[in-house]
Amino acid sequence: MRILIVSNADIGLYKFRKELLEELVKENEVYIALPKGQFYEELVAIGCRYIVTKLNRHGTNPVKEMKVICLYRRIIKEIKPNIVFTYTIKPNIYAGMACASLKVPYVANITGLGTAVENPGLMQFVTVNLYKYGLRRAQKVFFQNIENRDFMIDKGIVKGK
Repeated sequence: MRILIVSNADIGLYKFRKELLEELVKENEVYIALPKGQFYEELVAIGCRYIVTKLNRHGTNPVKEMKVICLYRRIIKEIKPNIVFTYTIKPNIYAGMACASLKVPYVANITGLGTAVENPGLMQFVTVNLYKYGLRRAQKVFFQNIENRDFMIDKGIVKGK
């Protein structure tokens, strides 16, 4: 099976999901798409095929953000994964959009909401609607805490999956 994992930083994958990656590479081709960080060599040593991406975690320029969606689409088309796992807000939304448009199964992992979602206002409105669109075809959405899950259900972002 060919698996693609998309995140915004390698530290989270290495520090919190190293054991998962070690198990996945035993019987699967595991690709990881994220910016090159301090754990690049360790992740490659595990057996992951590292695709270096450029992602501004705090950027809000619509043109640059659209380029990230296009980048994820290109990566997915090239790799042809059987499934995609996403971590962190932008990969959850943008890779989710790319997967949905290409009809590739994906699973989103919500590790936290971040200030863009937690603080009421225009940014929350925009982010909530992007999340609704990005997660609309997710096979599953996993939450690290109940408060995030309840928020996403209350806002109509996820429904029973």
